[in-house]
Amino acid sequence: MITLKTEFQKIKRRKIGLTMAALTGIQFVWFLWATKNPDEKELTQGWLNLLYSLPLLNVIMMPTIMSVLASRLSDLEHKGNTYKQLRTLRRPGILYDAKVLCGFLFVAAICAAQILFLLVLGYCYHYTDTLYPHYYLSAFLLNLGCCFSLYLLQLNLSLLFFNQMIPLVVGLCGSLLGLILMFIKMYSFLPWGGFLSCTLVSMDWNVETRVVTYFYREHSAIELCAIGMVFIWIAIFYMTGRVAFTRKEV
Repeated sequence: MITLKTEFQKIKRRKIGLTMAALTGIQFVWFLWATKNPDEKELTQGWLNLLYSLPLLNVIMMPTIMSVLASRLSDLEHKGNTYKQLRTLRRPGILYDAKVLCGFLFVAAICAAQILFLLVLGYCYHYTDTLYPHYYLSAFLLNLGCCFSLYLLQLNLSLLFFNQMIPLVVGLCGSLLGLILMFIKMYSFLPWGGFLSCTLVSMDWNVETRVVTYFYREHSAIELCAIGMVFIWIAIFYMTGRVAFTRKEV
């Protein structure tokens, strides 16, 4: 806990929370634009639409957002070249765990803010379809898992490279890859495509009537495996990152 408290003290004046709020705010603005002036049909499946749209937006934006978060939490030690001094005060594994937990709290706050915003948005529009709280709770947990896996990946890269442009470019490429994966399949075993696997709502587009119908998704066996892969990535990134950071030459 002392190491975690120290981690927050180091970033107190770096306005990381404000940066994350600004990037997440872009998503909120997109939702406001995409859902404005709903017709009667859209009102009858508004809650479904929000659950469908969130992971699709996250698969594009979250790789970049997580790369920014990880970079902001790691570049201070690189700039000050303080890793050797820190290791005299705390074991490397504890330092790594503190950064992981610090980032996890930011990620959890972002995911909670997203779900809260969708709930407020839905109530403001008075959507007429039934709101199932357990679906939104599941969406929060799955979204948290996907974001956290990407954060761990980006944190490992940010701790490995002095030049923070390298992990940032990886994050941007991950966003581009997520956009490409959207047009291939609605599931993926890659860490950047976890949001697609964890989508709880599917849609059907009627070409003749040009009407979109949303419905709760029934995951196949391979899609459930893809969801499980998200949490396997978390374990892989955490264990490899911790070992690499512990053995890193400073």
